[in-house]
Amino acid sequence: MSIRNLTVEEVNSLFPIRNFSDSSKQQMLKVAQTETFDANSVLFSAGSSNGHQVYLLEGKVLLTLPNNKERVIEGGHIEARFPIDNNTPHQATALAISPVTILSIKHSTIDSLMNGVSLGDNGQLGILEENEDSLLYNQLYFEVTQEMQADKLALPSIPETAIKVRTAVSDPHATSAKIATLIQQDPAITAQLIKVANSPLFRGRERIEALPPAITRLGMKGISNLITSFTMRMVFNAKTKDVKELISTLWLHSRDVSGICAVMAKKLKGFDADKAMLAGLIHDIGTIPILTHADKHPNLISNKRDVQNTLKKLTPVIGKMVLEKWNFTEDFIELALNAEDWERKTTQPANYTDLVIVAQLLSYRNTPLQEGHPDPASIPAYERLTKLLKDPSDSIDVVENSQEELADIKQLFN
Repeated sequence: MSIRNLTVEEVNSLFPIRNFSDSSKQQMLKVAQTETFDANSVLFSAGSSNGHQVYLLEGKVLLTLPNNKERVIEGGHIEARFPIDNNTPHQATALAISPVTILSIKHSTIDSLMNGVSLGDNGQLGILEENEDSLLYNQLYFEVTQEMQADKLALPSIPETAIKVRTAVSDPHATSAKIATLIQQDPAITAQLIKVANSPLFRGRERIEALPPAITRLGMKGISNLITSFTMRMVFNAKTKDVKELISTLWLHSRDVSGICAVMAKKLKGFDADKAMLAGLIHDIGTIPILTHADKHPNLISNKRDVQNTLKKLTPVIGKMVLEKWNFTEDFIELALNAEDWERKTTQPANYTDLVIVAQLLSYRNTPLQEGHPDPASIPAYERLTKLLKDPSDSIDVVENSQEELADIKQLFN
């Protein structure tokens, strides 16, 4: 067995070591030593625990996981930057399938250096942002941020039908007849628009049976927003079972928030129901690229807490990236960044960000999520919206008093 010290390059690539202070990194270089093992050596067994975390620096290791699932980890690859099976006790068995070089280091040593504690004294230096310890070992977070920094993160494309209509509507010479001819190439979308024109959101005195009068009733911008909403379901897709479940949950949440936004918008001065519907659908669009990445690397979602921490941290900034790519206006980008800023304060009148914030909290009503979130009526956004009610005696609590209308809007997405 040969032994060597870590290199500077290794210290700056391994998680969470790369986040240590410079002084902690220097101590790591002095105290940490690598070990080399021959092929067919068992590095650790499932159920064992020796208080160490193990990094693969060189070679290949076969991990045998519960239910006899297997995965090969190769030194130098992105997965090897994290400890191998960092569970206590180990849940997997690690077998070297080639000569390997590993770093095995005590958890207590890592914890001391992570918190800026010198191994020879009791001094402490803070090195992390508050409450971000959970991201240190989070491989999904690491990989997605690496892709972002390298400008390689796969962002979804806006559906082609929505692009065509949005482009046509932006033409100053566009007419209802031209837009109708374009939309009628897609019979399903045509039927949806006629359906929504006759829905409680937009219902007029007479029932509409054809697309041209539907466009007249809904308006050009309304048509553009609605078609974007109705085609958005295409963006919410996945291949692997676990990610499909997460995507499905995200879609149902987005659909519910969309409906609540639309119904609230009808009650408020200065809000359009079609734009409110789209705002509700896209407020969490930044989640899609994260789950798309996980869909290609299923091992990254085995830890549900890591997934939730990654989504919470990265969804706003990635949402901004997606909406900028789609050429959405600044008010949509703002709501993607601030959709979960429950205590958001501003001296400006209520806008679509406030609408989405309140709609989300209302959507949690009578669900397990209600307990961990503020009461909608207690937050600043609710008060700002209430000031814009067309009827001061009315309420924006549409979940309480507009159940039938909300159910009708859900049907529009079926």
